[in-house]
Formats: sequence, structure tokens, C-alpha cells
Amino acid sequence: MPSQDQIIDAEMARSIQTDAARTHPLLAWVVTRNEAAYPGQYAARLVTDNVTPYLLLADTLGELHAKLPPGLERSDHQPADPGVVVEVWFLPSG
Repeated sequence: MPSQDQIIDAEMARSIQTDAARTHPLLAWVVTRNEAAYPGQYAARLVTDNVTPYLLLADTLGELHAKLPPGLERSDHQPADPGVVVEVWFLPSG
């Protein structure tokens, strides 16, 4: 585990997202698979105007989805995304 990463649970993810949403109008959870530091696992990292150290980890995509805070909207992998990116979950606008 890279020293800057902070592995969190679902409860902490909800709390951190609530706090981040107060000061960052745009935030997302970027879901990846097979990052070098976490081979064979799915990871979701909170991103605001900067990449944060907050990371959810799971063995399956379904397990990871269960850990994400409720009320998010999913965006599929886009052609410009790095290969490890599976999807991105955003707070709905408005």
C-alpha cells in the first residue's frame, strides 16, 4: 500500500464525501481495477480538485459498489480514461 493511501470503509466514505461536498462543487469516486499497488482488486478513490488519499478496496465490483456512498450517478469508462479506470461515480448536479 503506498504510504499516502488511506484505506477507508463505507461509513468513513460517506462522512468524507459529505465534508468534501461542502467545499468542493465537483467530486467523484474513480473506480479502477488492477492498480499496481492493488493487483486483482477494485479500488475507488475520492477525487475533488485534487486526488485524495481516501480509497475503498474490494475483491469484486459488486462489493465495491456496496461501499460507495448512496446517491451517486455512474459514468462508464471513457476513451480518454487510463486503462485501469472502470467507471466514475459523481454527485448529481443540482
